[in-house]
Amino acid sequence: MEDRSAPSTSGQATDWESGSLWFGAPIADEDRRPQLTRARVVAEALTVIAQDGVEALTMRTLAARLGVVPGALYRHVRNKEQLQDLVLDGVLAEVDYGVDPSMPWGERIKLLAHRLRTVLEDHPGVAGLLKTRDPLGPHSLALAEAFLAPLHAAGFPDREAGLAFFLVVDYTVGFAVSSPRTSVNEQRVRDAAIRSQLHEFFRSLPPDRFPALVALGKHVWLDNRGERFTAGLDVLVDGLEQARRSPRWTTRPHEDGHQAADRRRSKR
Repeated sequence: MEDRSAPSTSGQATDWESGSLWFGAPIADEDRRPQLTRARVVAEALTVIAQDGVEALTMRTLAARLGVVPGALYRHVRNKEQLQDLVLDGVLAEVDYGVDPSMPWGERIKLLAHRLRTVLEDHPGVAGLLKTRDPLGPHSLALAEAFLAPLHAAGFPDREAGLAFFLVVDYTVGFAVSSPRTSVNEQRVRDAAIRSQLHEFFRSLPPDRFPALVALGKHVWLDNRGERFTAGLDVLVDGLEQARRSPRWTTRPHEDGHQAADRRRSKR
């Protein structure tokens, strides 16, 4: 005869069994959330920017993607501005700023600009951050040093070296902002069929009203992004070299023309 006083070993577990850790099912590995770290926060922020643009990066959006409450993010970053600076510094860490110091100053500048552009275009949206933030992280500073060193060694006066630095960096960042992934015009000219239609359209324009477009339109709307960047950089650096040799940039504020000429002769 069944002993009804003995605990049942089948069916539903008793209350104390169901609430006991001893009888809890093990948590599957896929259910375990990875630990929230600063590196993970920055990596996810970079993904948000790449997918949806800089404007989409908010602490609330980022927290939702990471599966945490917004307050959890502030244990790793002070605010959104610091997060943006960390994203920038992490991306700029990918720029190889090692150049041969024996190269002419202009060639060193061009090499660095090409490397910077490549990295920025590998991370869509980040160039836009550089238009609003002035990062001072370790990799940002190392890259700035790499750009300034050739200008300093070439003999640019201090103020003019600063101007030259920003001319090159602004050109490079501005070019990268309109990346092939975000610019409608870039995407359009990369399609051979659409590009052909554009050229046909320019040829069909009234030549009396648009003579330059009729003649040059097919040479403007081309899939030649790399060539355009190189040409602009060459012109910019050549212009800086001309300016470096001009009396206006080589005359110091406390010198008159004769003193500046004497100083230049002594350096030959």
